[in-house]
Amino acid sequence: MEQDDREALQAFLDYHRHVKGSSEHTLKAYASDMSKLLLFLQDHGCTLLEMASPDARLYVRYITTEKRYGEATVNRMLSSARSFYSYALRNDLVEVNPFSLISLKKTRSSLPSVLSAAEVAQLLSLSYEDFPSTRNMLLFTLLYDTGCRISEMLGVTEADVSNRERQIRVMGKGKKVRYVFFTERTQQLLDYYLSLKHSLFGHTDRLFCSDSGKQLPQSTVGSIFAKYRQTLGWQKSFTPHVLRHSYATHLLDNGADIRLVQELLGHASISTTQIYTHVSQKRLAKVYASAHPHGRKHND
Repeated sequence: MEQDDREALQAFLDYHRHVKGSSEHTLKAYASDMSKLLLFLQDHGCTLLEMASPDARLYVRYITTEKRYGEATVNRMLSSARSFYSYALRNDLVEVNPFSLISLKKTRSSLPSVLSAAEVAQLLSLSYEDFPSTRNMLLFTLLYDTGCRISEMLGVTEADVSNRERQIRVMGKGKKVRYVFFTERTQQLLDYYLSLKHSLFGHTDRLFCSDSGKQLPQSTVGSIFAKYRQTLGWQKSFTPHVLRHSYATHLLDNGADIRLVQELLGHASISTTQIYTHVSQKRLAKVYASAHPHGRKHND
């Protein structure tokens, strides 16, 4: 990598870390996407700061037809490149943004997967005894109680939890702080979990820890969800985000105001929250089709 390219890319990442307050997940995505672009440019004898619009069009063709990345991945890679060159243009590192005229690929709209109320009850009624099973059950319960992203929940410290108020201080995207709430039943589970955790590992900073007392890694969370999905015999998707989707959908199903749900989820824009109204409308349509005399399908 050319020295100028390396310095420009590092300055871009530093800007998003320290000024924009981007999450580590976002920063890793930027770094990964830009490294792929750099490799492409090196193969074509071009540098990052010399890239022109024809090179950008070649890159789009490369990632879509040769590498055959999915639509969502392509859009993320193009957004990363566009963001970098917007930064470079503002700081007079380049004269044009080569990606300014390249539009994102149209993606098929898909509604988020959600658990039914019965499936949530089935999940949260599973037994727990030892530390790992108690931690897992608390993780499921808090994700459904609060609608937090998994990165937010894994970042929660014991000091962030107010047992008296039954609320948790959460650091969301862009380092925005919000408060989420949990039930009395969850409070009892939390107290039991903390008693096990403290007897095994003493007082550790993070609320959730691994079987060895260290910070619980996100990769382990994926394995935990996969294990319980198999135990429950579910064919549908079961991830931390499915619990977040379920939380939002069930709130709206039960009459919660969409602005309140937006605040609880930590969405910057209400348009992001509105996808859950589509889920609820789809469910209402199914109820209508099965219950209304003119909506039911007849086999005769």
